[in-house]
Amino acid sequence: MSVPASSRERKSYWISLVSLLAAVPLAVLVGSRGEFAAWLQRRMEPPLTVEHDGSGQGAGGSWRLISLRRLSGTLPDTSLMLAEIDLSVEAADVLQQALPCALSLTDGAGRRWDPLPLPGRLLREADPEVADRPQCTTLTIGEAGDAPLRVVELFLVPRQADGFTLSLALTGSPPILLK
Repeated sequence: MSVPASSRERKSYWISLVSLLAAVPLAVLVGSRGEFAAWLQRRMEPPLTVEHDGSGQGAGGSWRLISLRRLSGTLPDTSLMLAEIDLSVEAADVLQQALPCALSLTDGAGRRWDPLPLPGRLLREADPEVADRPQCTTLTIGEAGDAPLRVVELFLVPRQADGFTLSLALTGSPPILLK
């Protein structure tokens, strides 16, 4: 047997619900101690675009796209895209805080791909010369000396995709677009 709720109970229910909808985002904003606002500001910054053979400064390093090569894919109608990037460390402490970095590949139609998570075997088969080089997610500054550090990533894309752009995301800095 149910008892109908009084208008006062319904009013209290709706006031509580609206208050909750306002309190939760406010708690996230206050609890983040300004990090949420800083994240929003970074998201609004325009990306730094670097043309092929140019270099871009970001997060304590200089990043340069060396090559973006198409290799034969392991699945029908696919290709592997091998991206090689040189990193020259300028401020190791700033760069260490910005790691790990994340690369993504976008084609001319706006489709986006993330790198293959464990490409070891595929890299050894496709290009044994780059198989032992670090990836963005496994990069550590201790590997870099005075010489530029070569970072590689492997992407699985449809064979007909073209017009690629690499996007490099680092913590605390605007994204770097490598073309």
